[in-house]
Amino acid sequence: MTLTKQTLLTHYQDTMDFVRGLEHIPEEAWRTPYVEGKWTVAEIIGHLSPWDRFIVAERLPYILANEPFRVKPDSEAVNEEAAKMSREQQRILTIDEFLVSRDRLHRAVELIPEDRLTDTFTSKGKTISLLDFLGAMMQHDLHHRAQIEQVTVA
Repeated sequence: MTLTKQTLLTHYQDTMDFVRGLEHIPEEAWRTPYVEGKWTVAEIIGHLSPWDRFIVAERLPYILANEPFRVKPDSEAVNEEAAKMSREQQRILTIDEFLVSRDRLHRAVELIPEDRLTDTFTSKGKTISLLDFLGAMMQHDLHHRAQIEQVTVA
């Protein structure tokens, strides 16, 4: 499959629809790890929102302006804080936070001119295009969706 802006936008919408559907799974499934000792469905969904917000606020503007990044996140700390919140809050809050953050990402990508998706930036010593970066994030989503389906599709 060729990665395009439309592929990303369709993926964002499909992912929002998938997460919206998690409102209807049993609470026990929502709080079940996909594998013993790993994250629950709640924690997986909960950790996506801060990364969507981070991409919109701290990556897209700087990539498009060809400016250096201001912030280097502590991935483990971000993920652990998000997982903790997801364990403690109601499911609808976790889902709503995801839907809001993913919609913002969708709208931000929608506004990027097609020809700017080939803009490159360097991260961790590696040069990557904006499209490839967003594609890697899409693959991250798909990886987690497969984990969730281990719990929800039985």
